[in-house]
Amino acid sequence: MITIEQVRMLTGSDVHDRNGDRIGGVGRVWPDDAGRPAWAGVRTGLFGLGESLIPLEGARLDGDRLVVPFDRALVKEAPDVDAPADRPLPHDVARLLSEHYGLFWIGTERDRVGRPRLRGRRSIG
Repeated sequence: MITIEQVRMLTGSDVHDRNGDRIGGVGRVWPDDAGRPAWAGVRTGLFGLGESLIPLEGARLDGDRLVVPFDRALVKEAPDVDAPADRPLPHDVARLLSEHYGLFWIGTERDRVGRPRLRGRRSIG
């Protein structure tokens, strides 16, 4: 899990998938309801004009790069989201993204439990 203290190091960091492939660079970071870093925007595509949100649950910093427990293709296929980064994602958006990444969802960001799961695969973490 990424801590509040590590957020400053995230912005601009390269993001790599679980296989070591580069996905893009970190742009903005969204907090959860308790103020902890929960989601990061990854600039993807030509000139970094696209942005995919990834959960920081299960992610780790490895030197100057962020490593996420997902495949590059899954990140690039994430639903488009337009939300200000100065407050938590709306619950319906967080739920949609959590479902996309195979995370368990009970009701609110604070209630989310478990570790990332890839569709049809074992827990990661």
